[in-house]
Amino acid sequence: MTVNELARAAGVDPGKVRYYARRGLLPARREPGNGYRSFETTALARLRFIAGGRALGFSLKELGRSLAQADAGRSPCPQVRALLDERIAAVAAQRRALEREEARLDAIVAQWAAVPDGVPDEQRLCPLIEVARNA
Repeated sequence: MTVNELARAAGVDPGKVRYYARRGLLPARREPGNGYRSFETTALARLRFIAGGRALGFSLKELGRSLAQADAGRSPCPQVRALLDERIAAVAAQRRALEREEARLDAIVAQWAAVPDGVPDEQRLCPLIEVARNA
């Protein structure tokens, strides 16, 4: 299969196929006559695996380790399960951090309710920023 044929079959951009091949995730051989990359039919399953993993937020490095498991004849599924568990934990941590930031910003907005708008002078441009900075 050519780059374009593989990309079309997997529903991805041909640039991604080339990139994944450069990264060693999609084994390819060069055609001697024209130098084009050529892929075995098994590359389609690998490309679909990569695209699915990327959609779940997995890094190419993580997916490469899973592909290495498959290449060694071992199931990558336990590793994929662990990756998803890690991803869920990371998303939960991000959500908590965003909730803390939202609470901080809400507190600043509440403080601003008592601060009148100011006219810029030599000392400051906007008193609201000073209140926020000191919060």
